[in-house]
Amino acid sequence: MAIITNHTLAAQPAVTTRTGHDLIVVGASAGGIPAISTLLRGLPADLPAAILVVFHLAPDSGAMLPRMIGEKSRLSVTLAEDRAPLRHGEVRIAVSDHHLLVEPGMMRLVRGPRENRFRPAIDPLFRSAAWAYGPRVIGILLSGLLNDGSAGLWAIKSCGGVAVVQDPVDAHYRDMPEHALETLPVDHCVPVAEMSTLVTALARQPAAGNVDPVPSKQLEIETKMAEQSDEVGIDRMNRIGKLSPFTCPACHGSLWEVFDDYVLRFRCHTRHAFSAESLDAERGEESEGALFMALRSLEENARLARSVADRSRQRAHDRVARIYDDKASEADRSAEVIRHMLRHARGASKGRH
Repeated sequence: MAIITNHTLAAQPAVTTRTGHDLIVVGASAGGIPAISTLLRGLPADLPAAILVVFHLAPDSGAMLPRMIGEKSRLSVTLAEDRAPLRHGEVRIAVSDHHLLVEPGMMRLVRGPRENRFRPAIDPLFRSAAWAYGPRVIGILLSGLLNDGSAGLWAIKSCGGVAVVQDPVDAHYRDMPEHALETLPVDHCVPVAEMSTLVTALARQPAAGNVDPVPSKQLEIETKMAEQSDEVGIDRMNRIGKLSPFTCPACHGSLWEVFDDYVLRFRCHTRHAFSAESLDAERGEESEGALFMALRSLEENARLARSVADRSRQRAHDRVARIYDDKASEADRSAEVIRHMLRHARGASKGRH
């Protein structure tokens, strides 16, 4: 494992001296920008740790984030760069459409498959940080929808790191912190206004436990998946999970249910990954898309049937006209059923969020 040299988490052989929590990884989604801005505003300029941040970003967004969240910070806040070193006092933010990962001494940007429907996603950053730095990692989960980050936070915990979650009452969107609290043994749950004091204290404390823990084989495999490593293929999927009856909504391949004590998760051999909640959301969007296609087809069928009926009546073909009138009415009734289903689905979705 790496050691710290001149305020840089350099890729050098491990030593037995105990170091502090010098790598802080932060994940946020909806409502996360004001939360991370508040956190960074309270951190000291001499913070003895590097900070990496993942927001759920649209592919064309993100360039303005460093200025938005770092305007009043005493730390340097910039976008992440592939293979850039990890340095104390620097905050690096994931760029759009790339996962932000950690290797000993450096950050990586990889355009791997989406996880939990996002790229960048929180779980790959958290897992890779746990793999590279073990108990030296502080994982922070802020406001957001669904549950990206819970599996990664557990990876940090399982390697001896510290798990910090924003108090759901304090979050603009409470899904992500609330899910973590419900499923994991979180170390600290605090409002974001108190988080900078906590993080500063943790960064200056020696990392507890073994400085060089042995991560699980599953964590190694999943980290290599995010890195797009050629070492991981379909033959290794049975080492991290069992084949499920479900298919991947992204590539339509088989999904494996991942062996995880806390978070129900699924992976396909092409490396797409889903929590149960994100898989359900993806399936819901697939179903809604199929319903809209069916609605369009029925409306077109009804219109065509009426055209045939009108033309038949003009030619005094009353029997044919009645047949096509009935077909149009049947298509209208079926279309109304689908409209009702779509209205109900959209209402249920708004109720969840």
